[in-house]
Amino acid sequence: MSTCIKCGRDLPDGALWCCWCGRKQIREKRRRVHANGQGCVYKLPNGKWRAEKTLGYRLAPPPLGSPPGTLPKKKRITVTRSDFRTRTEALAALPDLTAETKADRTRTSSGTLTARKGDQITLKELYDQWEPTHGRSRQTMNCYRSGFRLFAPLWDLPMTAIDVDDLQDCLDESDKGKRTKENARAALGLVYKYGIPRNAVPKDRNLAEYLRITAEGGGTKSGFSTAELEKIRKAAAEGNRTAQLVYCHCYLGFRPSALLTLQIADYNRTERALVGGIKTEAGKHRTVTISPKIQSYVDAFVQDRKDGCVFARETGAPLSLPDYRAALYALLERLGIDNPVDAQGRHRLTPHSCRHTFATLMKRVDAPDKDKLELIGHTSTSQLRDYQDVSFSDLRKITEQI
Repeated sequence: MSTCIKCGRDLPDGALWCCWCGRKQIREKRRRVHANGQGCVYKLPNGKWRAEKTLGYRLAPPPLGSPPGTLPKKKRITVTRSDFRTRTEALAALPDLTAETKADRTRTSSGTLTARKGDQITLKELYDQWEPTHGRSRQTMNCYRSGFRLFAPLWDLPMTAIDVDDLQDCLDESDKGKRTKENARAALGLVYKYGIPRNAVPKDRNLAEYLRITAEGGGTKSGFSTAELEKIRKAAAEGNRTAQLVYCHCYLGFRPSALLTLQIADYNRTERALVGGIKTEAGKHRTVTISPKIQSYVDAFVQDRKDGCVFARETGAPLSLPDYRAALYALLERLGIDNPVDAQGRHRLTPHSCRHTFATLMKRVDAPDKDKLELIGHTSTSQLRDYQDVSFSDLRKITEQI
């Protein structure tokens, strides 16, 4: 005989329920759950203990064949560690669970890589965490998504590596309307506010507050003047590696983040051309022939390397956008090129000015618009690309004249 765990009356051995009070006689083991943000620990079937913490949420797209209008589901982004011998060890590891390896990424329950830890999280990863937490109408969220696409060239950069000049350049180059740019700034501001308490960005680093909305059709950033470009050319000829990189950038016209991620495999040595780019369909995988003025510098950067970035450090290691930006500013100061900073911390000349310089140089060349669009990767007249072909020889006529 046994007794009921609630009323204490006698029950037959093995009884699952009390015939007097109805209480279930098997005590269920409950997982101890900590307060939101602290994580939890529990024992696995193999005897090990697992520590788990929720980093944020993402939107999982509806399955194929879902009815029109089906909303995406919210999925947790978690980080786990399952090699603890005791519950005490698992509990002790919870506070530092997201900061063990900054370069690592954490996995969701579906097994896909989604988010980096700590201050190495990228702009797109932080946006994907923020979006499911922002409960607004579908129309409002669509406006935010549309505006946020303007920052696509910076999506893969860590939040701490993004400068206000980079963000402003994205807005200035876009041919979208004022309302889309305002939505872009608003979405970015909300992403920063989401990331600050989660240590993704410093408390005083909401750069969206300093962005200036320009009129339709472009911004106010300018490229290097003829005299400034000549100073850079002379420094490059004297062997200054930063000047050589900047000079190459002015004659290639890639967006800064795309330039620094060009791989040796993207370099066609036979045709003397580079294939790369990011952001829009016009900007992706486009062909840029190399001007004779920079061919020797490109070859010097590539040397006999078989892999890695084209424009890398002397050691062959990749060059980050923040380091490129700092090197450019130091070069301009050394060459006596004026580069003032406005009240919001924006410079007159930035790495993106090289792209503006390239566009200015092409204006002096008499060539079809379709070829110029192919070289610079703009989309404002992208309809031309759907009906006309582009050849290496057509592109080379432009780059040999600029």
